[in-house]
Amino acid sequence: MNGGSANGDSAETEVGAADATPVADDAAEAPSGDVPAAAANDAAEDEPATHQRAKRTKPAATTPRAGTPSEPEPAAQKTTGSESAEPAPAAAPAPPRVSRGTRLADRYRLEHRLSQNGRSETWRAVDEKLRRAVGVHIVPAGGEHGRAVIAAARAAALMGDPRFVQVLDCAEQDGLIYVVKEWLPDADNLTKVFESAPLPPHEVYELSRAIAQAMSVAHRAGLSHLRLTPENVLRMHTGQYKIVGLAVEAALYGHDTTDAARDDTHAVGRLMYAALTRRWVEGTEYGLQAAPFTGGRLCAPGQIRAGVDDTLAALTMRALGHEVKHEPAFGTPGELSAAIGAIPEIHPPEQGEIVGGPEQDEYPVYTPTPTRTVYTSGGYNGGSNGTIRPPVAPPPPLGGRFGAAVKGAVAVLVVLAIVLVTWQVASHAGDGEEKEGPLKRQSGASNSPTEKPPTPPTTKEVPPKTGTEISIGGAPTDAENVVKTHDGKRETYWQTNMMKDGPKVDYNGRTGYGIVYDLGEPMDVRGVNIALGAGGPTTTITLKAAPGAGSTMPTNQDAYKVTIGSKSTDGTQLNMTGDNPTKTRYVLVLMTAMPKVLQDVDGYHIYTPGHQNAWREVTFTVND
Repeated sequence: MNGGSANGDSAETEVGAADATPVADDAAEAPSGDVPAAAANDAAEDEPATHQRAKRTKPAATTPRAGTPSEPEPAAQKTTGSESAEPAPAAAPAPPRVSRGTRLADRYRLEHRLSQNGRSETWRAVDEKLRRAVGVHIVPAGGEHGRAVIAAARAAALMGDPRFVQVLDCAEQDGLIYVVKEWLPDADNLTKVFESAPLPPHEVYELSRAIAQAMSVAHRAGLSHLRLTPENVLRMHTGQYKIVGLAVEAALYGHDTTDAARDDTHAVGRLMYAALTRRWVEGTEYGLQAAPFTGGRLCAPGQIRAGVDDTLAALTMRALGHEVKHEPAFGTPGELSAAIGAIPEIHPPEQGEIVGGPEQDEYPVYTPTPTRTVYTSGGYNGGSNGTIRPPVAPPPPLGGRFGAAVKGAVAVLVVLAIVLVTWQVASHAGDGEEKEGPLKRQSGASNSPTEKPPTPPTTKEVPPKTGTEISIGGAPTDAENVVKTHDGKRETYWQTNMMKDGPKVDYNGRTGYGIVYDLGEPMDVRGVNIALGAGGPTTTITLKAAPGAGSTMPTNQDAYKVTIGSKSTDGTQLNMTGDNPTKTRYVLVLMTAMPKVLQDVDGYHIYTPGHQNAWREVTFTVND
């Protein structure tokens, strides 16, 4: 990592715990996501404290000062032994007392303290059971928000969205509350990213879309963040974005709010504004200059930098609560996410293309990935690398005896070429036979030079009408949910059971999982498209057809004799197109290899880790 709190929480010195740059560790294996259940006597306190923050202590009533004109000063009274003394205020909880080597839950061994203050600590630790690095956030159990932190961590652990840093575990031990988090060594937080330059349009688009979509999902689940700052958003070196501290930050710092959706929407707008301008709306913070105001109104991004994308600038101002060209402000992350999804996708420039950047020498270059757009200090020069090359002068003419020799050799070669061409023409003159070119002598060649090749047929995607899971060496596993593979809802799915070994399906006679589909009428089927539940090495799909079948759909594997095509993928989307279309009404989609899945993925629930997968949506590519 190149700095920044990639795996920690907020870096505020007085009230937060800042994660310093972690050293790289092995975090490739996905976490299990198991979270200990709450104790019964804590049930009333373990409701997620996200939208409604921890209540602040009401100040005590003010007592009139003795000796004022309205009241005579009372005589001093002696305290007798029978009178109870005034109780002293409760002492603040002691800071966490842990050290390197401390083991929590007989599993997590603390290795390196990343940050520490009076209320919390953040450590890099080792999960000794799974042999991987994790992040551990520790707060005193007797603190003002201790119970709320546990409840929020347990609620956040249920979020399977990969755009959030996952909470893996949470419990209380020896007067300490600890929250175990996913460890991400290959990431920079946005504070680090913004050090270099404003982001190019396609990066701002990706950042805005990812964060808005993630917060929209969180709010639908009843969770909010309320501390969505550059320190709590990570940019992976692969280009993806992740959010740190969902719900837990809200509980730890105890902010009150009357509209969590509005506050989180404004927070996304502040991140968008910083990405476009390298200015922070709320003043000089996070290494950014304060955003300027004109007449009490925040300056639009286009007023600060030239070349800002107008559509992104308008969405940013609306996310910050401003009306733009009679378009109302966004009130929820869902509204912002829908608006971003409605605009055309902004792609990165072609390789070698230079896009307009900041003023000359204003910011240094930041290139976290090899594909990062380059901002040059010399400005745009029409496609060069930022430096203007002087014109290349032609070489001087050859002179002397060597030059004369070269000229003579060239002259001899030219004369020989002329003689050879003349001899060839003379030898073929008067043959009395019309010579045809090689193209004309080819059989079946056309005499028309303007004839065009045939236009390939157009294709379309169609969903099946019905489907049935069939036996492929083993009984069907989820037959009642086959309809969910073509109901138009990506959040529903059909899934397999779990294998210990893989990825090839081969146990107890089972050689795969198959669903036969009825397209409703015969069509020229070219391929299949499947949205899978999980990615990873390797999912293999084969598409087979039963041409000539009657009006009844065959449910025996042997009836599907024609193989249209087969393909493997490590991703969550498989698009397979065969070499030749096959006329058929009934098709068999056969899965013969599945990846190993260790945790819930985007709503796809994994109860036991192992080789398995799910199908969310299935459509077929046919000739139109």
